[in-house]
Amino acid sequence: MLSMPRSHALTLITGSLVAATPSRAIAQTDAPAVRIGSMSIDAMGEAYYGADRGFFHDNGVNAAVTTLSNSSAIVQSVLAGDLDAGMTNTVQLAVAVARNVPVQMIAPASLYSTRDNTQGLAVAKNAPFTSAKDLIGATIAVSALADFNQLGISAWLDRNGVSPSSVHFVELRFSEMGQALARGTVQAAQIAEPSMSAAIHAGDVRPFADVYSAIAPEFATIVWFSSKTWLQNNPDALKKLRNGIFATARWANGHYPDSAEILAKVAKVDVATVSAGRRVYFGTTNDPKYVAGPLAAAAKYGITSRPVTVAEYMAA
Repeated sequence: MLSMPRSHALTLITGSLVAATPSRAIAQTDAPAVRIGSMSIDAMGEAYYGADRGFFHDNGVNAAVTTLSNSSAIVQSVLAGDLDAGMTNTVQLAVAVARNVPVQMIAPASLYSTRDNTQGLAVAKNAPFTSAKDLIGATIAVSALADFNQLGISAWLDRNGVSPSSVHFVELRFSEMGQALARGTVQAAQIAEPSMSAAIHAGDVRPFADVYSAIAPEFATIVWFSSKTWLQNNPDALKKLRNGIFATARWANGHYPDSAEILAKVAKVDVATVSAGRRVYFGTTNDPKYVAGPLAAAAKYGITSRPVTVAEYMAA
């Protein structure tokens, strides 16, 4: 269990710290050590791929990856100093920045594109729903409240003539969402891979809508980030980490079968389940366009307490 000192800053982020299990770390005694927080989902797979295939090592970083159950816990751990960097939901980081929490984006991770969407709103397999209006009054599950998934659903409902205030959002782990839909505990859920494919294979759910398309045609759904203190004190490690991230992205975008084996081990699912899902595409440049759309939408729908600019969101 990670140690977690109590501080005022931690109360600004939604969610709670959970048990963590270290994954494989590649040792390099003369390289800066970087403790990385991630989740065992494809959208955050870069952390595992880079460590397993040696891309962090090759770029001068001694990476140690820790798995947590949600992005809120990752943000908290970075703020507490238990982790140096991590991956989190793009909008959840914006919520923190809007509240003046000292964190900034390092690089984009997974990208959404209308050409190849990888995550979607699901409903129970036998649910009678056919349109957004059928979800009025529904309880909808997201991985963390006030996160990117909630933003996407809100924008999609609004575009389809339904007020986001007419639904109720609850927080569940991706792995729990399929069974919650089958039981009727929730009426819809935004599920990430490989949990989406696992739930479909189990006969619990069916895809319902591509809600992210209501935000922009392409943008980052997950980003790498760190605290301002770490960024300011470790410029060399930051440069090396970025190089390792982009090297990993270039490899992962062209080696889905190999990355599926790594993710299957981390997520404790069959390789076939990972391979059956639509795999994510990772950003290979630090382009501001990947966050501009989500930041604007987060302000529009009140997810952030104030508008957040790209300049304050992204580290130099």
